[in-house]
Amino acid sequence: MKKHFKSISLCILVAVGFSSCETDDNSLPPTDLGGYVHLTDRTISPFDINADLNLNLITKSGVTVDAVEIQQDGAVIANATVSGETASFNSSAFGALASGDKFPLFISSTLSNGSKAGDPATVSVGDAISFDDQPESVEFMNNTESILSYSTFTHSATIDDVTLFMKKNEDGTYEESDLVLDVAGDEINLGDIDYDAFDAEVGDILFYKFVATSGTLSQEIVAEIEILPQSFGAATDATLSAAAGMNEYNLASGEYAVDGEMSFVDPSGFGLVDFVKATVPMDMTAEEYFNNTDLFEAEAEYDAGVKLTSIVTVSDEDVYIYKVTRTITDEDDVESDVVYYGIIKIGDTVVVNGTENSFDFQYAEGTIIRE
Repeated sequence: MKKHFKSISLCILVAVGFSSCETDDNSLPPTDLGGYVHLTDRTISPFDINADLNLNLITKSGVTVDAVEIQQDGAVIANATVSGETASFNSSAFGALASGDKFPLFISSTLSNGSKAGDPATVSVGDAISFDDQPESVEFMNNTESILSYSTFTHSATIDDVTLFMKKNEDGTYEESDLVLDVAGDEINLGDIDYDAFDAEVGDILFYKFVATSGTLSQEIVAEIEILPQSFGAATDATLSAAAGMNEYNLASGEYAVDGEMSFVDPSGFGLVDFVKATVPMDMTAEEYFNNTDLFEAEAEYDAGVKLTSIVTVSDEDVYIYKVTRTITDEDDVESDVVYYGIIKIGDTVVVNGTENSFDFQYAEGTIIRE
């Protein structure tokens, strides 16, 4: 037996009126009976239906623990096996296990000095498999790393296998993946989604179901990943006019420049390296089209449209899609050409002496990240 003399601070119980260090009644100080038994293993998994749970035997010199009863709701559900300095009982006393179960217990021990002590304890059943990182969405075709990961847990049971099943949308059918997963834990990079294999589009939801098995027992977890569009960045408001200092505008920096990307064209238009006039659907306003068009839709509109480099007159609610290639220098001073798509919505125009010579516009842009 472990010999730990703790005097009056020893967390033990008297034979008749049991008291413990876990009691909420601080008016009943623990009494030195010579020892008590403390449950050390308090968390198990649904797979631990035949696990030995260990007990810590705390006694003063000359005292031993003769017997330990595991009680639940006043009834004895198990008698612990006491052997030398250790004791244990089997989780089979709980019957079937499910995640979230809690078993409030009372550990009653009989000491060699004739005293009886007790200690309350709760055994909780946790998940055998759970997510560590669980994104809720990905952007369509975006190959940026996005990790979906899981880990497993048991007290002592062996997990035989973890298998991944996948489907598209709620009404789809799960198909088993050929990935070989680590039973202890593993991760999936959602940046590697095969959109063609799924025939997946913006608005679809991909289901990832991980099933852990131990013998005839299993537990599953499911991640739902929504496919979002690749969207434009934040919108910027600006004005272009014939006035010096406001007739050249840099879309990248959002500043007026001597040699800007967007130039005022008399009498009330603009010039830009490459753009098309968008066709706004009949059931949408220009504002709705501007706010809801994503980068892939903008690319398709641009590819299908008549390419322009300038237009002499714009009107309120006109919408244009542009494409521009910029040379970008990264943090390692490496230069690369990056293609940006942008969307422009014309706002108020200003008329001076019968001629429109300035207009407000709103724009947003972004670059498509592909597989």
